[in-house]
Amino acid sequence: MGAVIPGSDASTVVNIHCTDAWDDNQAYCAGGGGFALSPVGGALPMETMVPGVYTYAGMPSGVGYQFLDGGGQPLPLDKTSRHDTGVAIRTGDQSVPIHFRMVKTSNDLTSGSLNIRMYLGCNGTEWANRNDVGSTLDIIVNADVITQTCSLSNPDTQVQLPKVARSAFNGVGSAAGSTPFTLDFQCDADADARFNISDITDLGNSSDAIKLLESSTASGLGVRLLHQGNPVRLAPSQMFDQGGSEFPLRNLETSQILISLPFSAEYVQTDVPVVSGSVQAQAIVTIDYN
Repeated sequence: MGAVIPGSDASTVVNIHCTDAWDDNQAYCAGGGGFALSPVGGALPMETMVPGVYTYAGMPSGVGYQFLDGGGQPLPLDKTSRHDTGVAIRTGDQSVPIHFRMVKTSNDLTSGSLNIRMYLGCNGTEWANRNDVGSTLDIIVNADVITQTCSLSNPDTQVQLPKVARSAFNGVGSAAGSTPFTLDFQCDADADARFNISDITDLGNSSDAIKLLESSTASGLGVRLLHQGNPVRLAPSQMFDQGGSEFPLRNLETSQILISLPFSAEYVQTDVPVVSGSVQAQAIVTIDYN
């Protein structure tokens, strides 16, 4: 659960110009958040078991949808069933980035389609672009179940890094404590896939250093992954073809096989100074099918 459905990422930008007299000097918008996405019609989104992921009645089973802000963080649903974009409402020109994607919520997947209609508005009461035509987004979902799949043999792979002294680091980018591990995938016959790795703490992270979890007591450090000695570039928002390192998973055999890829993890200095303490970081693997 929680994996992004391959090929489901879609992004757009809504450009808005508000004059001084817009919306009675924004009288209807005072005291609220930013421009928000609200459902059209009577259907209301519902929470799923995956945080930040929602579903609609009639949506294919096993999948949900997610909106992200400009930094790649999920937009939660508030008590009035609105997704606040975080873009403040003001007079003048402004752009509202909208990023949508589908997420796996269970292994009970079915094929199907659904049209999700959302409108961009001010506090859920006023159109962002004067009328419904200029403010409504139609999100068409077509889900096809792929039977030739790959999956992590151990979806909760843990790597124990050794203790190192602060003196092992001599500046930003220096590393210590390399520990080897493997990622093992079970791939069905004729499977043709690829995977990337993203930072759970910061989904927008496109560097090669996974940020520390809040539970860490150390600072000035991150965790870097390497494959065959080369740093792994993290995939921003779990997206493909966006600069993150990608790794092929291909099975040309007529039966399921195990594909093992060697990696290593190490501490990497990201700031000054390095403060001693515990280090915890978490990444997520996303599989895409060709």
